[in-house]
Amino acid sequence: MKYLITGSQGFIGINLLQKLKEENIETEGYIENISKGFNPLKKPDVIYHLAANTHTIESDDIEMYRNNVLIFLNVLEYACNNKIRMIYASSGAIYGNGVGPLNAYGESKRMIDRMAQRFQKRIPLVGLRFFNVFGPNEKQKGNMASMITQWRDQINKTEQPVIFKGEFKRDFIYVKDIVKALLLARNLQSGVYDVGTGIATDFRDILKIVQETLKTKIEPRFIENPYIDKYQTFTKANLGWEFRPDYTVESGIRDYFENYE
Repeated sequence: MKYLITGSQGFIGINLLQKLKEENIETEGYIENISKGFNPLKKPDVIYHLAANTHTIESDDIEMYRNNVLIFLNVLEYACNNKIRMIYASSGAIYGNGVGPLNAYGESKRMIDRMAQRFQKRIPLVGLRFFNVFGPNEKQKGNMASMITQWRDQINKTEQPVIFKGEFKRDFIYVKDIVKALLLARNLQSGVYDVGTGIATDFRDILKIVQETLKTKIEPRFIENPYIDKYQTFTKANLGWEFRPDYTVESGIRDYFENYE
């Protein structure tokens, strides 16, 4: 079996690539500009399509759709023409605050899911809706990194960790569990599946775990949320399939901080 990963240089792609290579599975990363077409040199047996613009507060909606929808179609066309199983990254952002996406990123992922439904009879096609992922290799995301990573970096600089006023609960999932779900997807029936812990944790509780893991007690700085109209206040995955995470938020943070970066 030969695997191909788009977005292999991204946060989740790097972690998946490392895991597959540890298992001695033939794997190739695809780093070309997919918006201009998708033509791998060698035909794979499975395509992991992870390449995307994940900037949830992107101001250029056209660019978001160009990056996410167009490149998805290019990869999908190749997979359909060559009868290849395709596993792609969707997002919990499609749920918004219960009535649909709040931003172009979430809308682009909803459009992809709807397109995928139309092709599930032609090829095995699995979408995984990732919730709030954190873990090793995340720093490259910059200000789109999880609050867990941002708080750690602020605290390590002896700065006050910045937290939004109000109540925000998110389903945070460790990237190692995301990789576990991606591997399970090799044998799933076509469809779209949530990938999270199934537990929504308050940001203030997450910050407390971060501080306890780092053995610090720096007073946080509370600010108004400047993205309130584009920001989910509550996320929680529905794990109505065989996936169950190996890590809690606390054990994931501990493994991340103690063993990486």
